[in-house]
Amino acid sequence: MYYPYLRGRQNELLCLRELLENDVIGKKIVPIIEPVRFNSTYISVIKKFVEKHRNLIIIMNPKVGKFKEEYDTSQANIFNEENEKRKENLKNNIEKYMECLNSPYVLRAYLVDNEIISKCMEGKINSKDVILINVGKDNVSSYEKYGEELSAKYTVIPNDQYFNGLIKGKTIVLEDGFKKARRNSEYLKENDQMFSYNHLFFDKSGYDGFSDYSIVGQSFDESGFAPLALAIHIVYFDDGKHLKVHHFVSKSNESINDPARKFQEAMEDMLDWDKSNFLVETKGLNSLKDYYFNGKFPGLGVIKKYSIMHHIELMSKFLEEK
Repeated sequence: MYYPYLRGRQNELLCLRELLENDVIGKKIVPIIEPVRFNSTYISVIKKFVEKHRNLIIIMNPKVGKFKEEYDTSQANIFNEENEKRKENLKNNIEKYMECLNSPYVLRAYLVDNEIISKCMEGKINSKDVILINVGKDNVSSYEKYGEELSAKYTVIPNDQYFNGLIKGKTIVLEDGFKKARRNSEYLKENDQMFSYNHLFFDKSGYDGFSDYSIVGQSFDESGFAPLALAIHIVYFDDGKHLKVHHFVSKSNESINDPARKFQEAMEDMLDWDKSNFLVETKGLNSLKDYYFNGKFPGLGVIKKYSIMHHIELMSKFLEEK
């Protein structure tokens, strides 16, 4: 099973919705969403998974973004809003969200910290009913101390030796395979990199699934800016079925001007490279090609959306054939 870990930004949510609507995501894919905003797009995507009877994991204590602030504000505004129509919309959003969370297809998860450990020990959270996510080794001592009491439906742990033998129950291995550069132009120096082996060995290593942050990486940054160089990150399998990522980078990188031209250059790099390296056809990859052949610029967020779509669909194809 593959558990892509995505922050609930607009294009990442739309990526999941399009994968579902185009029926190109198999049941061996269960996305993990750490929500960063509370809005109608987020709610509609969860609703779509429920309607399609597809499992989805929602992190209940997100550590990045403005989700909690916006959710709390929406709840408060139900009582403070004087306009009846707006009040009704706010109320409906909250009710839809809670209805979705209570669906058997939505699995609740928590990022493990001292507060969550305390709630599990006090019985405020029944760990056996939820997914506990450890993104680093900070909680090793708690698992050494409490062990069985922190047994969960699934426990997500990093790909290292620190948790070996400490977890009771099913585990998912989480690894950030994306080596993010400070500037896109730096990908020109090393444009082809190993991404992951976990899809090949997770079950042999005793894991029940594997997870990563796709081509976004673990670090979170809400601030957007126009880059000097435009990069398109596309994952692919080499001859040994190892998952690699190739970075296709624009050439006119002296200024931020003309991003449409930069997109054309990066796509030309991709098409030229693919003459000798076979990229698996996916909805996401074909959508990028459609923009290129129609002479249109999709925007940076949409490029990222289709690149993530390609990754998830590729893993879905692989697992269905395994």
